[in-house]
Amino acid sequence: MHTIVKTVLAIGLIFLPGLLAAKEAAKSITLLTINDVYRIAGTANGTMGSLSRVRTLRKQLEQEDPNLLMLHAGDFLFPSMMSRLFKGEHMIDLLNGLDGDFSRFDERMLVTFGNHEFDKSKLKHAAMLGQRIKNSQFSWLASDIDFKPGIIGLSEGLAPNIIRSQLRTINGIKVGLFSITTDVKHPGYVERFLPPLETAAKLSAQLREQGAQVVIALTHQTVAQDMKIFRKLKEKGPDLIVGGHEHSRHAIKNGPRMLIKADADASSAAVIKITLDESSPSGMKIAHRFEDLTKEVVKDNLVDGRTAAWSERYNTLFCKQQRAGSDCLDKPLTSTGVELVAEELEIRKYETNLGSWVVDQAVKAFKPHGAQIAFINAGSMRLNQNVPRKIAVTMRHLEELFPYDNNLSLIEIDGKTLKQIVARAVTDWNGNGWWLQVSGFGYRFDPEKGTVSDLSLLTRKGPKPVGDDEKILAVTNDFLLNPIFGQDGYTMLRPEMVVRESADETPSLKQLVAKALARIPHGHFKPVLKGRICNTKRQQVPCLLDMPLRK
Repeated sequence: MHTIVKTVLAIGLIFLPGLLAAKEAAKSITLLTINDVYRIAGTANGTMGSLSRVRTLRKQLEQEDPNLLMLHAGDFLFPSMMSRLFKGEHMIDLLNGLDGDFSRFDERMLVTFGNHEFDKSKLKHAAMLGQRIKNSQFSWLASDIDFKPGIIGLSEGLAPNIIRSQLRTINGIKVGLFSITTDVKHPGYVERFLPPLETAAKLSAQLREQGAQVVIALTHQTVAQDMKIFRKLKEKGPDLIVGGHEHSRHAIKNGPRMLIKADADASSAAVIKITLDESSPSGMKIAHRFEDLTKEVVKDNLVDGRTAAWSERYNTLFCKQQRAGSDCLDKPLTSTGVELVAEELEIRKYETNLGSWVVDQAVKAFKPHGAQIAFINAGSMRLNQNVPRKIAVTMRHLEELFPYDNNLSLIEIDGKTLKQIVARAVTDWNGNGWWLQVSGFGYRFDPEKGTVSDLSLLTRKGPKPVGDDEKILAVTNDFLLNPIFGQDGYTMLRPEMVVRESADETPSLKQLVAKALARIPHGHFKPVLKGRICNTKRQQVPCLLDMPLRK
């Protein structure tokens, strides 16, 4: 009997280390991540997205992992229809409820700053941003942002829920977190943005020295910038990047590391599971899935009720400001005869019928002053949903489409500058806001090579190749012209190029479009795809560059 017991003990001692290792390998953490959320009620008349569906998903996931970590990768205070009135107050309130309690601090939620958190960028706006942060029942990561000293609510030590980095233990795993925010918009209350690579290297090392087994970067920058961190730092950088900025989902592996971004407006959320695994070369495995937040996902009653209250408040205040009836946002301007394509995965990567029609209106307005072409960045058109055929187009559509005023100017450029503009438009073709909707000119674009060819003015006689020294009168919006607004990389454009700042007392694109729509009989709004941007891999209509010259 003693021999049997000894044998069993011996066998147990042999396998005990393996059993302990298996137990360690079973340790895992769950992340729920969203990014670039501008609408509290979602899109497509509330059938896609919404923070109430995010709350439902979080509640479901917490049944499996009560210690789930909620992350938001930036862009939520601005821009939106509601933010014009509420300056992001409504968004903070709804985010505060994602744990089911609007008044309790959420220890398991972190956000970072996106470039649009700085839309109100003057020094005088610092107090407003500080108040939004103070009212947040969650922490803000600001690893690469040095705010100017002495600003209450923003400066280090004066804003208790702004943190540089964090080391926390979740389900027995030590997790380190830091952030990186793009510097495309530099507000007056920010002293400097620290270099991304240096920040990532320094904080990854610091967090690992403190015992972090998993390092996560919460970023708001381009895919190319995120992947550069992986390529340059390799194992000395973060294990996982949870990002935002592009508005479309990405899941990209770099060895054992991963970059994950969800779709904008919470039309999807990313669910990520990180498991410690000694059999893996990196010591961990990262699994993910995207959850589409469609109408099949039941809205959380508490958050949905709060959303409805904010929506009603906005409707009342907006119509009061307009000195109109309480239904002013839903009064038809015209109605559609075709589907209007404005969903961001299309309007930020391709020519669309609505985008082309909008830019055409800019050319028409300045035509008496010699306008030949126009270009507007797609990030200025933020409806993020298609409008079906036989649907009324309302002021609500316009307010959603144009959260910015988009004041227009006529500028004089040369052909060389136009080539630089188009080259910028196609850079990092991932669905970015700097993609241009155009009028009066066309070009071929090969998305696989990232190249542009046959840039031509589209004249009455046909396509005319653009010469470097050719003088061209173009219409564009103030965002692309003014360095204060960030310009989305269009630094070749300068305010001194402006030759005329308004047309027929209609300086804003929104006003121009509203007037044009009001003149169209119901059912006759039928904008067509023109064939100006000739994508070599997806050409839906004949390319205008292939039209023969007329004599």
